[in-house]
Amino acid sequence: MDYGKIFSRAWQITWRWKVLWIFGFLASLGSGGGSGGGGSSGMDNSRGPGGFPDFDISPEIGGLIIALVCVALIIALVFWVLSVISRGALIAGVQQVEDEGRTTFGSAWRVGLSRFWTIFGVGFLAGLPIIITLVALIGLGIAVIAAAGFNFDFDAPERALAVILPALACLIPLACVVLVLAVVLSQIQIYAERAAILEGKGWIEAFKRGWQVLKTNLGPTIVFWLIFLVIGGIFAAIIIGGILAMALPVMALVGNNDPGALAIITMCGGLLVGVVIFSVVGAIVQTFTSATWTLAYRQITRVSE
Repeated sequence: MDYGKIFSRAWQITWRWKVLWIFGFLASLGSGGGSGGGGSSGMDNSRGPGGFPDFDISPEIGGLIIALVCVALIIALVFWVLSVISRGALIAGVQQVEDEGRTTFGSAWRVGLSRFWTIFGVGFLAGLPIIITLVALIGLGIAVIAAAGFNFDFDAPERALAVILPALACLIPLACVVLVLAVVLSQIQIYAERAAILEGKGWIEAFKRGWQVLKTNLGPTIVFWLIFLVIGGIFAAIIIGGILAMALPVMALVGNNDPGALAIITMCGGLLVGVVIFSVVGAIVQTFTSATWTLAYRQITRVSE
């Protein structure tokens, strides 16, 4: 396995075919998420039955909130669909460059779109064991909490500890098992998605193929994981440094009672530039990572065959 050649070629493809950055950006949308919340300074502090806050939301505000939630869910669903298609398109784009010497947005997109349900099925198979395990752990945790509460006595707290401590002794190793399982399944998914695109396999056959490739090429896979771990650490450090660099002007403005319109506009512009830069860098990293795994899969399967 010529690791240097694979990484070098992956970077050449990433930098030469910048159209793939679009797929890299869209694919990254499905690999993370965000949440937000807020409060209203004008909330009424009156209490309703049972001492709970009486929010007294008007029907118009309630309908607006429901509409916004529905719109947010639709947008999230659209982004997720685009991310699934783009993962397939990235793989197809690299394959087209290697086999045909060129690729276009349309040609890669058509392949990703045609294999949408296969890529979705592979992701479902990879996530299902984790979901089942987490649900079981949550159920076990609820049972432990309920048992500890039932046995809790202020005069004899050791009865509750006798339930909690053995449960923690079991839950911590189980959590480690879940982590290892998640890593293994994610790698199977990486190989299975390439089996689906490069070899035209169905989602079940692709998943089996991914497991087979992982078993027979565990050493090279670990090496790639370690290299990407270093790259991810560097990327994370850059992101954290950039966030801190943008946070300092914000903190300075917050501490100033009258920052002025120009300062606020400058800060907003800086934040916008920062978001754009982070998005571009994230798209490049996603494209490079996908290209590397695709090239590695091509070489691995060619050698094994």
